[in-house]
Amino acid sequence: MKLLKSSQIFDGEKFVEGYSILINNGVVEALVSKDEEPIVTKIAEITDFGESIIIPGFIDTHTHMLNYGINQETSVEKFETLEETLEFIEKFVSQNDLPFYIFNDFDESKWKVATPPTKAELDKISEKPIFLRRICGHMGVANTPFIKLLSQRIDLKQTQYDPETGIFLEEVPLKINSLFQYSEDLQEKALLKAQDIFIKNGITMIHEIGSYRELRLLQKLHRENKLKIRVRFYISDSSPYNFEFTGIERGFGDPLLKFQGLKYFADGSVGGESALFTFPYGRKNSQGIWLLREGVEEEFRKAMELGLQVAIHAIGNLAIKRVLDIIEKVGNGENFRIEHFEFPDDEDIERAKNLRVKISIQPNFVYNWGQEKGMYESKLGPFYLKNNPFRKLIQTGLEFAFGSDAMPPSPIIGIKGATLHPKEEERLSKEDALIYYTKKGALLTQEAGLFGEIKAGAAADFTVVDPNLEEVKATIINGEILSCG
Repeated sequence: MKLLKSSQIFDGEKFVEGYSILINNGVVEALVSKDEEPIVTKIAEITDFGESIIIPGFIDTHTHMLNYGINQETSVEKFETLEETLEFIEKFVSQNDLPFYIFNDFDESKWKVATPPTKAELDKISEKPIFLRRICGHMGVANTPFIKLLSQRIDLKQTQYDPETGIFLEEVPLKINSLFQYSEDLQEKALLKAQDIFIKNGITMIHEIGSYRELRLLQKLHRENKLKIRVRFYISDSSPYNFEFTGIERGFGDPLLKFQGLKYFADGSVGGESALFTFPYGRKNSQGIWLLREGVEEEFRKAMELGLQVAIHAIGNLAIKRVLDIIEKVGNGENFRIEHFEFPDDEDIERAKNLRVKISIQPNFVYNWGQEKGMYESKLGPFYLKNNPFRKLIQTGLEFAFGSDAMPPSPIIGIKGATLHPKEEERLSKEDALIYYTKKGALLTQEAGLFGEIKAGAAADFTVVDPNLEEVKATIINGEILSCG
């Protein structure tokens, strides 16, 4: 047995003092009062975290852990100008002999001149195939050699592609790591590296969205006892018909790795100007794009029949409205979740609640782009204030939880975003933000009571934070301290 001590505990709903946590075989045995401690200390190994706070392990309800790991070597997010970005790319290409080069995470909204790069600018620095993907994942730009290489693999006429600028939207940037795959050995190293970062950030469970190949890789790591973080997996770009004869349903797996369902895209991103709104916006002065294919209602019905959960990406208010229209037609809204749900109209918040749809929201988007004079305001004008209306969602009774989209995978930054909404009336307290990064996360996968709380019978998954909720001190999964410092 193990006894964990700290100045306070956040049990999933509130802060409590005067208790320690007794763990037995990876499960919370009991909360032990100070009066009972002398008895328990005779049979338990004690770890004292002093003035820190023990909270349930952070549940990140929307991640791309493999892509995040791959991106670590080729991310350009830190650069503040296009010139710095191109200089890094040119140097990297000259020092690494690869068949192609994929760089990630450019964010022109934070550059001194907020203009995306073009094919011509990439052509100037190298004759090798180069692709540069925006941080949102919904937009990218290729140089001429990369476009030629890409044309040998897919029909460019079937993509959203501007031959003049070399800019691609949606399909190609979203699938770029599947179209141009690294070796399994490199992917494994990238996944393990990302896992370490996620755990150091206090995340104990992720709702991961990826490909069949990543699911196989996660199973391999699980067999080899290398998988440490809990994973709930959603397959993107698939179809429920692929599962019709397998017998695999939502929740198949074990407490460490479970399959949940399918992921679909209804629109794009605000940064890529492909999120679908009821009004034109941005440089393109267009409403964005609709990505769900014809006949998708039948696919959703089949998913319901097979016991699969369906997660749908929808950011713009028109995309959210159309997705809810489809869910109303299909019925059984409890088996649906909407990813992001950033700019819902008031009536659609009420509709989503009545349909009992689950929502995964990314408060770090508020921190990154949703502040005054931020990217959202530059694209949307005053409408940007409608982004992520946390308090309104709570008051309506909508069921939602927090995730990060791995931009970055840091609940601490997400909590800052939730407490710093540009509209004061939409801001959450740190205590409320913790609830939506812990207890509420378990509801999205029907695991309430097992995770996201500190109580008898719940998994011994904890994050230890400083009293100001600004730093992760330790991460504990299944009763084992996996990160400390």
